[in-house]
Amino acid sequence: MSSAEIIAADSSAWIDALQLCEGHDVYHLAQYHLLAEKMGEGKPYLFFFAHKGVYAALPFLLRPVAEVKGLETSECNDITSVYGYPGIVTSIRKNDKNAAEFREIFQEKLNTLFKELRVVSFFSRTNPLLPNTWMLEDIAEIAPLSTTIAIDLKKNDKEQLGQMTKGHKYDIRKARKNGVFVEEDKSFKFIDDFTQIYNETMNRNMADETYFFPKDYYQRLKKFFGGSIKLYFAKLDERPISASMFFFEGKIIQYHLSGSLAEFFKLNGAKLILDEVRRFGTQNDYSWLHLGGGVGSSEDSLFRFKAGFSKVRLPFYIAKKIVDHEIYNELYRKRMKWAKENNYVWPQKIFFPDYRKQPLRMS
Repeated sequence: MSSAEIIAADSSAWIDALQLCEGHDVYHLAQYHLLAEKMGEGKPYLFFFAHKGVYAALPFLLRPVAEVKGLETSECNDITSVYGYPGIVTSIRKNDKNAAEFREIFQEKLNTLFKELRVVSFFSRTNPLLPNTWMLEDIAEIAPLSTTIAIDLKKNDKEQLGQMTKGHKYDIRKARKNGVFVEEDKSFKFIDDFTQIYNETMNRNMADETYFFPKDYYQRLKKFFGGSIKLYFAKLDERPISASMFFFEGKIIQYHLSGSLAEFFKLNGAKLILDEVRRFGTQNDYSWLHLGGGVGSSEDSLFRFKAGFSKVRLPFYIAKKIVDHEIYNELYRKRMKWAKENNYVWPQKIFFPDYRKQPLRMS
């Protein structure tokens, strides 16, 4: 009547399971998880549950606790999610007749998985466009982190423009008037130009090191996703002035990476690219262009830039659970002891799980 299994990322069963769940995003794909594995973020799996012809799937990364300095003797694991907007996908809706029963059995199977894998803590980001956090209620703490911005591509062009600020519309018109145009680089031939523009932007904004990627990351993007990832340049007299990457999966377009050269920043190439992709998505029957939020989930200048394109605000949640409090607390104590013995200061910032927090070297 019901079944549960974990599927490896190199199995074709992964995409078959997602399709049974009737709606997913790029962050649920095996390719995206394999990319995370290549970046050293964990071993990817898909927890797939079926009950009475209804389905749910939760992708995750499994990490050995022993990889954390000071905890090398631990035999436990923890679970996290890929960066972005993954979470649960399911073919059932919260108000459906059998939803409560389905969730209860799903959570029982998930708890069994935690025990089998010796999981001490669980963490998952969720997807604002696929509001399935109700599936984790009662088994995990669901906490709002921020809001994200999306353009509803199901609306017509006039309605979409009505959601855009006057300033953004003016800047886009002015960019076209100044001769700026948008061009897709279908083969990633000019990926080095993108890397230069992106890295310059990150340096200018004093971005954290996690926002910088090695060269092979971009090569893998094209290799893993093919035509599902698109690279656009805004150009002036054939010179690239801005560049952006987008994921296209199902009915959803996700804004991935973007940058602009400082000397051409006022030409608003990044805004023009987003407007062109908005138009493309509308004409090709996509439902959403998801812009995301600000850096570190804050309402900063990046958030305000995105907010100028749409009034749609979506809540972004995280889910977290301490599976075994006794072991969790012991790991935390050992990690703090290691930090003290090695002349590190334990930071006060909020992080989960606590024992993976990065201590600061004492001056």
